[in-house]
Amino acid sequence: MEETAEVEKNIAQHPEIRAEIFLIEEALESYALEFAHEPPAELKIRIMNALAKEQLSVTSEQKGSGSFVTDSISQVSDDELNTEDKVLEFRPQPSATRTWVAAASWALLILSVGANIIFFNRWKGSEEKLAIAESQNLKIVQNEEILKANYEQELNILQSPGVKVIALSGQPVAPNSKALVYWDTNSESVYVSSMKLPEAPSGKQYQLWAIVDGKPVDAGLISGNTQMLKMKSFGKAVAFAISLEETGGSTTEVGPKGQIYVMGNV
Repeated sequence: MEETAEVEKNIAQHPEIRAEIFLIEEALESYALEFAHEPPAELKIRIMNALAKEQLSVTSEQKGSGSFVTDSISQVSDDELNTEDKVLEFRPQPSATRTWVAAASWALLILSVGANIIFFNRWKGSEEKLAIAESQNLKIVQNEEILKANYEQELNILQSPGVKVIALSGQPVAPNSKALVYWDTNSESVYVSSMKLPEAPSGKQYQLWAIVDGKPVDAGLISGNTQMLKMKSFGKAVAFAISLEETGGSTTEVGPKGQIYVMGNV
């Protein structure tokens, strides 16, 4: 057969397939030997009786006589029907061609399953990476929209008449820190933006203060470190400052409990 010749050719050219087929042949042979069953003792009796009946039928057709039938049946002696010490054992004896084809089929099946598993894992990994990339792109788009909104808000505030921009500079505890305060003297609105402050430790929070009549006045708690935040309104102030307080902040009566990180005069 052409298929058999092709399989044998591939086996001869690829030692790894030949080795795999050898292992499969051994496994099949071991399985056949391990699970071989001995036929029941009465099987030989049934076989001999069937042969005798077949011979009876043929002889009857040829000679048209029943005398030979009796002699034929009588020839099956009791010794021949005794199956106690003569047990037929059937063992599968597959042909070499069938064995090689079956082994090659098993080897190809194993290779196909393995390849499918590899491709499935790669496809699954690609899907997960794609989902992560899409999630990251969505976050980038959202951040860009937030920055754009903040920029437009900041631009509108700067274009408003009567707006003062107060630069808050870093103090000894954090010399590189800074922030901007936008104070609209007409609407008395106060905004804080462009903050570059150290990350607040757990249990801590930044708080804005307005210096009014020489005393610090609570101007609101700061959540986040980059967005433009609207704070409490003030009709007058000579300076603004940001301190690091316990979560929840301090009060005007008590004043800043923590250190001042940035401060600037109006």
